Amino acid sequence: MPHKTTIRDDTSARHLRKYTNRNPVHRLTLGRFFDALAEEMRLLNPENVLEFGCGEGLLLEQLKKRGIRFQSYTGIDLRDDALEHARSLHPEHLFLKADLLQWEHPAKSFDLVIASQVLEHLYNPEVFMERLMHYCGRDILLTVPLEPWFRIMNLLRGRDILRLGNHPEHINHWGLNEFRALVSRFASVEKAYSVFPFIIIHARSLST
Repeated sequence: MPHKTTIRDDTSARHLRKYTNRNPVHRLTLGRFFDALAEEMRLLNPENVLEFGCGEGLLLEQLKKRGIRFQSYTGIDLRDDALEHARSLHPEHLFLKADLLQWEHPAKSFDLVIASQVLEHLYNPEVFMERLMHYCGRDILLTVPLEPWFRIMNLLRGRDILRLGNHPEHINHWGLNEFRALVSRFASVEKAYSVFPFIIIHARSLST
């Protein structure tokens, strides 16, 4: 049976609004975040990439705009509408509807595993971290919101006020040290830092 998810009917709509928002502060904040991720990609220079929770392919689109190209890329997600959008944006890459916990693929087969803005949505994130590392042959790049600042920023923008700024799909809330402690249980943390209001961690497989 598929694991419990926080996917909602408006998930794709919220994602598209996030990436197309014209507010200059919003665009500056996201731009700095994407710039940092693109720089990590340049340093890691992977050939074979897995993105877990690829959604509509919008992160991949932002990386392309910054000159990042992958020789081989596989994106997995549970949402049909998101995958259809991703395939239309990136017909050269592979996008699969797959439950990570049930997906059958060779172990350690990806140079780089990406899970960006995904783990905060998942019940039992430890189970997913273990599975991600099963597929990770070398590097893993993880991002989550930096709390409580992410919620505070939402409140200041008038977002999700009745939930005190908490995104309706976010069930995990980490500060930098807390998230680093979680990741270090499964991988060797090479770099952990914040690009306000997000956390970015680059870690390596313990088996490399």
